[in-house]
Amino acid sequence: MSGPDESDSPFGVYYDSLELEKSVALMQEAGIGWVRMDFLWSDLEPRCGEFDFIRHEDLVNRLEKASIKILATLTYSPAWHRDAWNNAPDPAVFSRWAQAMTRHFKNRIRHWEIWNEPDNPQFWQPQDGNRAYVELLTQACAAIKQEDSSAIVHLGGLGQGLPASLKAIYAHGGREFFDTVDIHPFIHPLMPDALGGLLYFYESAYQVMQQNGDSEKPLWFSAIGAPGLQEPRQTPDWWLGKNPTELQQAEWVRRLYTDALRWPGVSKIFWSFFRDTPGQLGNGTDYCGLARSDFSKKPAFEAYRDGALKQKPSPAVVL
Repeated sequence: MSGPDESDSPFGVYYDSLELEKSVALMQEAGIGWVRMDFLWSDLEPRCGEFDFIRHEDLVNRLEKASIKILATLTYSPAWHRDAWNNAPDPAVFSRWAQAMTRHFKNRIRHWEIWNEPDNPQFWQPQDGNRAYVELLTQACAAIKQEDSSAIVHLGGLGQGLPASLKAIYAHGGREFFDTVDIHPFIHPLMPDALGGLLYFYESAYQVMQQNGDSEKPLWFSAIGAPGLQEPRQTPDWWLGKNPTELQQAEWVRRLYTDALRWPGVSKIFWSFFRDTPGQLGNGTDYCGLARSDFSKKPAFEAYRDGALKQKPSPAVVL
């Protein structure tokens, strides 16, 4: 397996690719080094065997010019392949697509995450203790590495099922088919000892890695976040409970990027999301952004930027 490149910024965000020019400029100001984004199968292969790279080409080129790296998450099943977007794909068909993505973006994208939260029934059906996912991971990893031996294959970010889901992946023989363990340790920042809760979440995963002789692999928080609202009571609460204020959100950002980055193995933290998306879900989750929907900066943006600038020099301005 390839050795991950771990010498660069640990500061990442999840990004929905909307209003690209403004977003990239603001990302540079924040000191963002990585973007996690969905490479939706239905967008890139709208019909079986017919590929459309135009939209993603623009995004990849702009981020590359801004010296922002991409964690590309390969998701979900297109209508021509499965009845529902979250139905487990045929591993051979998915792997053919994954290899085509690697071939096209080789030398520009090196990090490939195989699916999103396969241990969550919202994103993967049917749930079978990750047996089908390990088969997908096995074939997709081989296809990606065949196309680009330097590629880094990421375990699809695990969330609700931890630590049992990670144990199952090892039990089913998945150890040799990923280079990086990705987890999504969402914690409510208003709970008592929230950082302690996050530490427990992390330790449960890291202990499984150690038990399987895998602790040398990087551990990425490829999605973690919390809302920040100016008027929390005016919006239905997010899925973990009471909506935090913008200042409470900023404090959680600060603690994540000062404390959690010190934990053994934790290489990168991707805040979800970069910008608010009011109206998308109709609850506090729409306000997890570092910036508001109009691109004005929330206190969380300032906290994130302060942490990032302590880690590395400000990125160059895109010309």
